[in-house]
Amino acid sequence: MKIPFGKREFLVVTALLLLAFLVRFAFFSNQGYQIDTNDFMLWFQHAAEVGPRTFYNNNYWCDYPPFNIYFFWIFGLLAENLGVFGSTVFTYVMKLPANLFDLATAFLIFAFIRKRFTFKLALLGTALYAFNPAVVFNTAVWGQFDAIYTFFLVLSLFLVFESKPKWAVVAFMLGVLTKPQGIALAPLIGYLVLKKLNWNWKGTVVSVCVAVATVFAVILPFDWSNPVTFLSSKYFGAYNGYQYTSLNAFNIWAFGGIWVEDTQLTFLLGWTMFAALAAFALYFVSKSAKGKGNMEAAALFAAFVLFFGFFMLPTRMHERYLFPAMAMLALLFPLLKKTRPLYVVLTATCFVNQAFVLDALVAAYPSGPNLTGDPVLLIVSLINSVALVYVIMLMIGKLKGKNWLTAKLGKDTPPVAETKDKET
Repeated sequence: MKIPFGKREFLVVTALLLLAFLVRFAFFSNQGYQIDTNDFMLWFQHAAEVGPRTFYNNNYWCDYPPFNIYFFWIFGLLAENLGVFGSTVFTYVMKLPANLFDLATAFLIFAFIRKRFTFKLALLGTALYAFNPAVVFNTAVWGQFDAIYTFFLVLSLFLVFESKPKWAVVAFMLGVLTKPQGIALAPLIGYLVLKKLNWNWKGTVVSVCVAVATVFAVILPFDWSNPVTFLSSKYFGAYNGYQYTSLNAFNIWAFGGIWVEDTQLTFLLGWTMFAALAAFALYFVSKSAKGKGNMEAAALFAAFVLFFGFFMLPTRMHERYLFPAMAMLALLFPLLKKTRPLYVVLTATCFVNQAFVLDALVAAYPSGPNLTGDPVLLIVSLINSVALVYVIMLMIGKLKGKNWLTAKLGKDTPPVAETKDKET
């Protein structure tokens, strides 16, 4: 993507991202949750020893999809060369990939806004993500990997907006091959890609072939005899291993308790509610995008709705699954006033959910904590539920004529030049 900013702006953005990395680096010494850290160390070490091809052989247990193994392999080799396996220093290497991708997402946010608005607004959106407490806690304190698939999902959206639908499919598939939660964005990406292709069946077939080719490109180095069973075992095996309504996620299911058995009824109810919300979000985009320049604003808001709804409605959600919504909210904050309260509120609830759960996990190690009925859980779940209702009411209001979706993000609003430097 060609980004219209000069040398001075480039230096400012670079300094901001460097500062964000230094802030994160200050938390790298935190060991996170012992079980998570031990699992990652074993996976990094195993990948460094055997490489991707035989990583999963002999029923080796790892509930992460195949694209992650490349990161385990690369940074595992780094940890091996540094001789940090088995030491507390390993967490510094373990946390590098997610935090680097986090900063890459922050730069994507800058690039998107800068092409359409002023440098100051672009810098604001970047800072709101790069220094978001919930985001920093996830990657720098706990050491989770949600930032990687989030980057690819955000990139897929931007590539659609740049009229590169096939590359958007590639980016989206890489996100799903990193974490299955990426499927939350599938309805919107599918709709936007088809719209960019003018609903042409040939373009649709090519896009499907691109998706399949991306999957095969990622899994080709691995040792498998049947790609379908290879992938299904990695995705459904892990998903079916956690058959509970809420896996420490402070969502609508948390009111009934944490780690409660997920029955067929609750499972179907949760996914039915999410499907209904996804359908409504697509309807919202199709109706809201009729005004000139509103397609991107509507699509970005719908992406946030899908991420938020995916965390709130289906069963078997972890506390971290609200993470991708932070990127959308940081991006929308300087553009849509109605989303600013959501950024503040959901940043707080996402941070509290993660911090409270991690503290409880560490304190109860090696057994798991019982958070059912905890006042913090109930209050945060209630706030999240009210926020979801607010989001739905915003969409209904827009469909009834309330014009809060006023950001002009189309080509009709060229970026405002704040420097005479040549474009970088």
